[in-house]
Amino acid sequence: MRIWIISDIHVDYRENRRWIEEISGVDYKDDILILAGDVSHNCDLLRQSLVKLREKFYRLFFVPGNHDLWVRDRFYRDSLEKFKAIIRFCNEADIDVQPESFDYSSKERILLVPLFSWYQLPEEEGSLYLFKPGEDSDNRMWSDNYFVRWPDSGFQPASYFYSYNKRLIKSGVGSRVITFSHFLPRQEVMFSENRTLDRERLKKYDRSPQFNFSRVAGSFIIEKQLRLLGSAVHVYGHQHINRDRLIDGVRYVSHCLGYPDERRRGAVRGIEQGLKCIWDGGMSEE
Repeated sequence: MRIWIISDIHVDYRENRRWIEEISGVDYKDDILILAGDVSHNCDLLRQSLVKLREKFYRLFFVPGNHDLWVRDRFYRDSLEKFKAIIRFCNEADIDVQPESFDYSSKERILLVPLFSWYQLPEEEGSLYLFKPGEDSDNRMWSDNYFVRWPDSGFQPASYFYSYNKRLIKSGVGSRVITFSHFLPRQEVMFSENRTLDRERLKKYDRSPQFNFSRVAGSFIIEKQLRLLGSAVHVYGHQHINRDRLIDGVRYVSHCLGYPDERRRGAVRGIEQGLKCIWDGGMSEE
């Protein structure tokens, strides 16, 4: 059994739907796929894609991303109601949205833990915000400002999902813990180990200099929870930049499909070979 990862598949784009459809229906029958959010805001496309992927793998683990919780019609009152509906669907469709452990051998047990999450804004404790010169402090181009709705103005989604996770996580035994979230758990994973390369990349691919991603990147709450669990590997998405870093004993991995235009421009790299394997017979892939 192997464990593969992908995120940000955005099947609203026909090219991305074709990419997903072309995943082998034979090669992964004994394997697990972790899908770290952002399938589609369209409920029909979201469900269809999850079902198709579930058919190709032994198990499919999933956490929703921000796009999945957009409310663009009158079917759901708010994003929290939509989140709960997605979880109900996953439970009915045999898609894993709860922690689960697997035996690799008599001595080794893997525990997979989904961490539902949201980002914290700069004024909130736990935010991953970093100042960016020339930024728009209102992030007016950020679509969540228009399509995400919470039950009331005082609702704190990051705190809600932290508490939600605590109710799910039991005293599961695992000699190796793998966690995953859609959003980023710490500031460092926004960058590669080569900051000079990051700056050159930003100059080349930053088409919206006023947009500051760190305002909506994630939350240190996620980091706190994965550390409490003793995670060895944490999978995340959201940024549309693929990285694989070891920080303070934890391997942080992102492997996003992203938008077709991003791939054509070379802004999303490493996806050319398909899904990324993070576990193969007890040996992690570098």
